[in-house]
Amino acid sequence: MIVHRPLLLLLPLPLIFSPCATVLRCIKIAIVHDIAEAIVGDITPSDGVPKAEKSRLEQAALNEMCEILGGGIRAEEIKELWEEYENNSSLEANLVKDFDKVEMILQALEYETEHGKVLDEFYLSTAGKIQTEIGKSWAAEIHARRNSRLKNKLN
Repeated sequence: MIVHRPLLLLLPLPLIFSPCATVLRCIKIAIVHDIAEAIVGDITPSDGVPKAEKSRLEQAALNEMCEILGGGIRAEEIKELWEEYENNSSLEANLVKDFDKVEMILQALEYETEHGKVLDEFYLSTAGKIQTEIGKSWAAEIHARRNSRLKNKLN
């Protein structure tokens, strides 16, 4: 995942949601999620890594980062935010997970467009997994653009 794009997707939240979705908390969760990915790498569906193994690798990376930070309150907050994301235990975690998936299929669409590839595995890996209405809406728009591009390519 590219750190800045999912964070940019979070910017309109105050305009879309009630105050129960804390934008700052979403941003913190997104950053913590990206810390683990920065160390482990952005494991995609095409890598064939089981979800449990991906989670284990990211947890180990996060623990390493927290040790480097010297532990303390900030390290504990980082661990809590990561667990919230992993366990999908809040509206904010749901939003960040959805935006991570939306960003992935948007990036796949861009890559398909630029390089003439067909990357079905990225779209299939998110099918039925987006939880929030805004995530579903944005994913539907990306799918519609992709379908239009593929249809035009066949004509």
